[in-house]
Amino acid sequence: MWKRVRLSRLLKSPVTRTLILVVIVDLFILLLVAVSINSGLRMHEERAAISARNLNLLVTQDIAGEMDRIDSALQDLSEEFTAGMAGSPVEPGRAVQVLARWTPRLPMAVVLGFSDARGRMLATSETASPGQDISDRDYFRRLQDNPAQGMIISPPLQGKVSGKWALVMARAVRDGKGRLLGVVTVSVSIDWFLHKFENLEVGPHGAVVLRGDASRDFDLLVRYPAAGFVGQTKVSDTFRATIAADPRQGSYEAHAGADGILRRFSYRAVGDYPLITLVGLAPEDFLTAWRQDAMKLYGLGLAFVLLSAAGGYALIRSWRRLEQRSAELERSNTDLEQFAFVASHDLQTPLRAVASYAQLLERGYKGRLDAEADQYIGFLVDSAKRMSMLIRDLLDYSRVPMVGKSVGVSDLSNVARWAYEQLKSQFDEIGAQVEISGLPVVQADKIWMESLFLHLLENALRYRDTDHPLRVRLHACEDERSGWWRITCSDNGIGIDPCHHEKIFLIFQRLARDRFPEGTGIGLAYCRRLVSRYGGRMWVESELGQGARFHVTLPGEQAAH
Repeated sequence: MWKRVRLSRLLKSPVTRTLILVVIVDLFILLLVAVSINSGLRMHEERAAISARNLNLLVTQDIAGEMDRIDSALQDLSEEFTAGMAGSPVEPGRAVQVLARWTPRLPMAVVLGFSDARGRMLATSETASPGQDISDRDYFRRLQDNPAQGMIISPPLQGKVSGKWALVMARAVRDGKGRLLGVVTVSVSIDWFLHKFENLEVGPHGAVVLRGDASRDFDLLVRYPAAGFVGQTKVSDTFRATIAADPRQGSYEAHAGADGILRRFSYRAVGDYPLITLVGLAPEDFLTAWRQDAMKLYGLGLAFVLLSAAGGYALIRSWRRLEQRSAELERSNTDLEQFAFVASHDLQTPLRAVASYAQLLERGYKGRLDAEADQYIGFLVDSAKRMSMLIRDLLDYSRVPMVGKSVGVSDLSNVARWAYEQLKSQFDEIGAQVEISGLPVVQADKIWMESLFLHLLENALRYRDTDHPLRVRLHACEDERSGWWRITCSDNGIGIDPCHHEKIFLIFQRLARDRFPEGTGIGLAYCRRLVSRYGGRMWVESELGQGARFHVTLPGEQAAH
């Protein structure tokens, strides 16, 4: 129970509420920063994935188009050689001419070749070269053994003289009965593929790869930038598992075995050929901009947290100083109220004695002394009475700050009638008309509302225009949106010059002192101070000779006080 009470007190403290608010705001800002950074990361990753797929599609379509072009050329060459060998073998010179004629149509080819059925190279696009044996080549044996075999793409082959790597595309030349007559080949340098790959924007740490498919055990054909060795079949388990699920296309993330760089790969099968292209983008590249943005957001978030912490600290210090000053002010007000009460009580005692003896002098010696002495005694009696009124009003004014600590509910209709009854004899004496109508129930203490209305009616009675019968009206209207009421006390008295509308609410400020000597100049200041304690306002609308309308706003029963 004690812990709950202590927690409740802590939560009511402005310092605690400020700390909680600062922490909540900081956490919210940090959450926004984290969400923004995470969203940026996802956006850059998705953008990189899309870029990798688009680049891979471009590469795949390009290579597939070149393979189709080579395959079509090989088919045409095969048919031409088949027709030329209808009755007898093709002469090497004739074969060189045919191959040389096709060379301009295949700019990617290093050399075109033609071998007989035994694997002996008869001619290339450059020259006749009898004697070179290709019967041990894998592509030749596969074409020899399988009459239905289409174009074959060889593993990477290294030139015995040039030392350069190339891929050989080969197709069989057969007669009408399917018997092997020879093999036509097109050699394409790996450098040709590298030239295509190096023009792609994959970043400093990106990679473009051409591999064989699963039927070739994923042998490495071309890689840009060059790494590892041509023909290697080592790939990551992630790649094998991903491509096993979808051999045609997909994406995965892995560290490349050749250089150990983490990349996001997009792979795609090259048409119906046993080839696969891969485009890998490194997070080290495509997340650079995201990291820069993240650092900026982190910096802004940290700056906000530091600024809010500094602002909260300054605000807490200000509140503590304000609390100290409020406590000092409350003690000062309490001491002042106590002083005013004691002073008024102690002053009233000798003042009553002065007034009593002055009245005794007036009754006992009036007319027995000279006129000047009678006048002095009258001044003494009047001053004593006025001093007594001033002390009483000043005490009432000093007690107003106590109002508002405990707010009750008052029916202003009853309050106004009570105040009227206190002054009824004076109103009747001058033939005044007082109208009370439509007054509401408000959130205010009855005793102070009685004092307020008594002052308002006394003020109307004191500053009446003697040339006309006094008419006083008390009425109210409600602001339905806020639930507050505006109470108006209007009269047809002497009125007030607009330049004095604020002056009359200042303490000890009175107008026409000679014409209206009664009063202490505290009444209206007291009324405004009393109304302000309930959050309301008090003001006047008036012109000289046009009467006055005093307005007061007070909260209704349902209004938020």
